[in-house]
Order: sequence, then C-alpha cells, then structure tokens
Amino acid sequence: MPEEDENRKSEPDEERDERRDQQTRELSQLMRIHERLLSQLQEARSELNTPATAEILAKLRSRIGTKPDVAFSQITAAVEEGIRCLMVFESEIKQELFSEDKEITVEGIPDLPPHLARFLAERANLNGFRYDVLHDPVRGWVIRWKEYTSLGTIRGSGQIFERPHAWLVE
Repeated sequence: MPEEDENRKSEPDEERDERRDQQTRELSQLMRIHERLLSQLQEARSELNTPATAEILAKLRSRIGTKPDVAFSQITAAVEEGIRCLMVFESEIKQELFSEDKEITVEGIPDLPPHLARFLAERANLNGFRYDVLHDPVRGWVIRWKEYTSLGTIRGSGQIFERPHAWLVE
C-alpha cells in the first residue's frame, strides 16, 4: 500500500515536469524562430548600408528629389526597430527558459495580488519591518506597513492598496 501512495504522489510531479518540458520545447522553438528572424533582419540592414545601395539612392535623388531618401531612412529605422524588438524578445524568452516557477505567496492571506505579495516578500524578512493586511470592500487588499530603525524610530510607513483609485469610480 505505501508504494501505491508514493505513485499517487508522484503523478502530479510527473505531470508538472511534463508540462515544464513542453514549455521548454516551445520556448526553444521560439528561440530558433528568433535566430532566423534576427539573421534575416541583420542581413537586410547590411544590404541597406552597402555602397551599391547608396549609389542607387544618389541616382534616384538626382532624378526624383529627396523622397527616396526619406522613405529609405524610414525603412532603415523600421529594420533597426525590428532588431531591437527581437533582442528584447530574446531576453524575455531566455528569462522564461531559465527561471523557475516562483509564485509569491504570503501565509494566511489567500489571493493576494502579485504586486502586493511581491512587496511583502521583499520586505517581510527585514529587521524592523511590520505590516498588517486588511481587506477593504472598495479598494480591495490593503497593506499598512511601518519600518523601524535599530533605535526604534520610524524610518518609513505607508499604505498600499490593491485598487488605489477605486473610490473615484463610485
């Protein structure tokens, strides 16, 4: 019987691991797509900056005027923006790939919003930090906090609301 209990306990772990592996595969596929797109955009940027392209633009400028220059600079800016966006996207994917699932929870307080839970998680272990968590019917969760110095004087205090501007709607 104890072996069956161990098997039952490990099934959710296996499902979680399988789900995590699937997420990792999907993120890896995104990284491959990202690499292809980035190389194509970088190739386009290098084509836009070649002497042959500059020569063609100079000929067009003499025939048509400055309109091709303006359009060409917009195209170059769009390619540069695409490269920057891909770089940001890459960092987000890598962060997701290498991060562990960390859901911040505060004991005894169900369904605390992430920004409030993060605030408490960052400060709860500090010496001299005290807080109360209340629930207001209009503003939602409220954290009232004070931080004391080693001498016992108050360093800072305040209130943080789940919905700080909710009272304006009513």
